[in-house]
Amino acid sequence: MKRILILCLLTLFSITCVFADDPVQLRVAYLPLLPQLPIVVSYENDRLNYSKIDIELIKFKSFTSVEAAIRVGAVHAASIPLPIILSIASDKFDCKVCQIKLVGATHFGGTSMVSKVEGDINVLKGQMIGIPGLDSAEAFSLMAIMDSKGLRFGLDYKAIGVVCETVISDMKNDILDAIYLPEPWGSIAENEAGAHTIENQLFEIKNPTTMIILSTAMLTEHPLAMTEWLESIVNACSFIENDISKTNAMQIAIIQNKYFNISKDIVIQSLTQQKGNLRFKPSLPDMAYLKSTMEQFTELKWIMKSVEFDQLVDTKLFEKAIQKMKK
Repeated sequence: MKRILILCLLTLFSITCVFADDPVQLRVAYLPLLPQLPIVVSYENDRLNYSKIDIELIKFKSFTSVEAAIRVGAVHAASIPLPIILSIASDKFDCKVCQIKLVGATHFGGTSMVSKVEGDINVLKGQMIGIPGLDSAEAFSLMAIMDSKGLRFGLDYKAIGVVCETVISDMKNDILDAIYLPEPWGSIAENEAGAHTIENQLFEIKNPTTMIILSTAMLTEHPLAMTEWLESIVNACSFIENDISKTNAMQIAIIQNKYFNISKDIVIQSLTQQKGNLRFKPSLPDMAYLKSTMEQFTELKWIMKSVEFDQLVDTKLFEKAIQKMKK
């Protein structure tokens, strides 16, 4: 009987250990936009080597749909615009399943302005401009740039949120005069709708248009698994930059086709010409930028509760991943 009892205990212990070591399933949202490349490159390069996580990539068509998925706990991680992050974080007391942490960013730039009419910024007067949404980083940047030129929103120009899949037909059908969207849409519009780049440097966004968020539960309950994913994401940034400089983005063009289904030639053109000054560089959030954006959002009454950044921002694991890559 003792021998049987010992065998049973050993079997139970073994089963417990197996379950304890089971990989954590991490559902990651992404959009087919070039600034989101680190997410899919990370998965493609490392998915067979993961030991602590089991990644499920989920493709979305808009940041609005990603936000909805985060709010109901359908996804655990994504790279989304700061205004959306602040909106979710401001509802933290009403939404227990959607509590998130802002951990870092993987890119700078990547948004380009193109217009059907060739010229400088003044040709945008009276135009209808398509942007990712009124709650996007592009919306804030566009208003700031146009204000500096004396062009007033709603009076001298109009901007509307658009669905990327229809922007080319919208430009061809004169529904849109210009677009200010993440790449590759500016490049696609140039190739398919005869659009022209408008003062690329003027429209450069100095802060990341999207930042990585993680479910608070995932970050606190599975730090080793999240470390594995974040290290993979950081390494993907380096891989992308090396591929652009060494092979003219040939490997990236092949990888993205599986997840984004964008023309390889368009991707190569956009990345090698640095459209929108897109650079893949892991970085930590700029606190001054976070506070400034929150103040703007509060003034516009797009959020009704202030966000406590010491509770929202948790960059420890991402910072360690960056330091590990530099060694």
